[in-house]
Amino acid sequence: MSGWDKGLDLEATLRKLLEYRKFIRGRVLKHRYRAALRDVNILILALLNGLRISEAIDCYYQWLESNGAQDSFNVKLAKSKGRFRLCLVPSIFDKVDLAATKNLPKPRKQALNNFSRRNFNFNTHSLRYAFINYLLSRGVDAPTVSKIVGHKNLDTILAYIQSKRAHETLEALQSILKKLDKRS
Repeated sequence: MSGWDKGLDLEATLRKLLEYRKFIRGRVLKHRYRAALRDVNILILALLNGLRISEAIDCYYQWLESNGAQDSFNVKLAKSKGRFRLCLVPSIFDKVDLAATKNLPKPRKQALNNFSRRNFNFNTHSLRYAFINYLLSRGVDAPTVSKIVGHKNLDTILAYIQSKRAHETLEALQSILKKLDKRS
């Protein structure tokens, strides 16, 4: 895949993020690891909700401000005026996360993208498309996916689906040609 869709598998990516999170939580008493815990938690939110990274930051900080008392929030859509969407906070976020990250400033989007690239070799927007691919591969229809991720226009998700399917079709044909070429 090229561009923003790196072909990430949601479940494999979530396992990597959770493994990293477990490692960091074991070191969270050291101040330098607190920002890493905050950052990986925000990436997990983005992945599990199909959020843009700015929306995930907003959701995480709403959760911190509620002292963990709430687990769902309406976040303002990044590319829209006055529209909101639901963000669900996973139950794995707990008092350790609150205590370790509550007083940290909000990270910049670019800093999170750098963190993601450095530690996991993908950009933050790829998490959004891993979520979209996950839903589509499980038979969720395009209008529902579009609504969940906050696309105002169904054409946005349809263009993505068509582009992805065209790419996959061409890759499949290339594979067939390589097999035929080896037989010759």
